Amino acid sequence: MRSPVALSCLFALLPLVSTSALAEDKPAYTNFRVGVGSFRLDIDPAASYLTDAGDRGSSLFAEFPQSEHAASRFIMYRYHGDDKDLTGFETQLMWGWGLASEGARLYTGPAWHREKMAVERSSGTRVFNGWGWQLGAGYQVGAITVDVAATWRDNEDYDDENHAAGHDYKRPNVWFRNLLISYRF
Repeated sequence: MRSPVALSCLFALLPLVSTSALAEDKPAYTNFRVGVGSFRLDIDPAASYLTDAGDRGSSLFAEFPQSEHAASRFIMYRYHGDDKDLTGFETQLMWGWGLASEGARLYTGPAWHREKMAVERSSGTRVFNGWGWQLGAGYQVGAITVDVAATWRDNEDYDDENHAAGHDYKRPNVWFRNLLISYRF
């Protein structure tokens, strides 16, 4: 006759064994990604000391897809050259398809940025911040993801800077464009 204690221990351990077996079937990667990129902040028209389509900077970013249809991304970026200086970050909420698995991905969503840019006045720098709307597409193979993305930004701060510089330009179009490559852990 079997002991009731041994039998109850066996039943208590059964869920742990089946959970361990299920855990081994999961993919080797999480959804957390870290990457590098190249960006252009195109302000057109703009004062000569503000960035335009010809200025290319570098970026670091982290991304976390919460599901196939929702993710978030944080990008830090920097450009220094040709008497222009820019440091900033942008945070993005991404809604789309294919965000957490291999294959094609397409997304859009709101973005918010804050950046510090050199200006030609006694203050030396100015902070620009505001909302935007981003759109992107990419492809993931294994742990590597490549994306092309662009954010259309609210142009109020950039327009104010044009007027502070003494220019009577029309309201500028402001685009933050990125080529991103990341590794999924």
